[in-house]
Amino acid sequence: MVESLFMAESKPIGVISSLLAGFDRVASRPFLILPPLALDLFLWLGPHLGIARLIDSLAEPALQTNGLVAEQASLIRQAVEDVGESFNLLSALSTIPVGIPSLMAGRLSIENPLGLIGRVEVADPGRVLLIWIALSGIGLALGSYYQYWIAGAIAPDAELGPGWLAALRMVGFGFLMFVGALVAGITVLIAIALATLILPLLGTGVFFLGFALLFWLAVYLIFTPHGIIRYNQGVIRAMFESFILVRRNLMPTVGYLGLAFGSYWLLNYVWGLPSTSSWFSVLAIAGHAFVATTLLAGSYAYYQGRREWFAAAGRTA
Repeated sequence: MVESLFMAESKPIGVISSLLAGFDRVASRPFLILPPLALDLFLWLGPHLGIARLIDSLAEPALQTNGLVAEQASLIRQAVEDVGESFNLLSALSTIPVGIPSLMAGRLSIENPLGLIGRVEVADPGRVLLIWIALSGIGLALGSYYQYWIAGAIAPDAELGPGWLAALRMVGFGFLMFVGALVAGITVLIAIALATLILPLLGTGVFFLGFALLFWLAVYLIFTPHGIIRYNQGVIRAMFESFILVRRNLMPTVGYLGLAFGSYWLLNYVWGLPSTSSWFSVLAIAGHAFVATTLLAGSYAYYQGRREWFAAAGRTA
């Protein structure tokens, strides 16, 4: 089915055809859902790395120096304590959108069907930062192998590059995006502050402009992991080809991303219905793993189909 879609010469693969191709591959190879399934089961049933003490130590001085009345301070302190008691530092293993998708990484919980979750507290800020960086790197590397499986399923006859090299490039791309987002965010905040000093309404305009620029930059670079994994490209080359492919297919790409992220977001409400203390969450985890893998496989079908159609038509990026 997928091969026939790629070989169609009249027009490139469409949005619905891409999703059907992804569904076909995942349905015929259910082992593809194992990485997100295993990660969610680990985050749900396994121990947690907590940072409650660190959050308390950072929040207490702030509450005392902000001149808050006792009632306000009590409400804020309670909210901070709730987050600190349920936050799991191990959720950094899910490095969306370039890693393994996870349902449980975004759910704050203190118990599961086995009882109260065992927690290991980390209070030192430097240690928390190092653990977060290490877990994010591991998550990106594991995510690259997850996508490696998917790319191989979409194009079973293709020769993919070495898995370790793809993992290394994905880690580099992930941290490049983090640094870029950090620099861009700080720049936008400075621009908003300066514009607000001139005219408050101008600051609002700068905020929306900065958000729009960052949003469209993310859209144009969305297929960078696909170039790294599927075509064994370096990070810069994959970013460049992603930009070119999206520019040539802007509306279909926006359509696919809108349908994919919209479906993922809406279904997360369904997956979030069972309590984390109920065994029914197993069904939610399995459903999430299947849908997330299908959408990702569909994106590989879309990227490969569009890229190879342009190449066959003599319009190679």
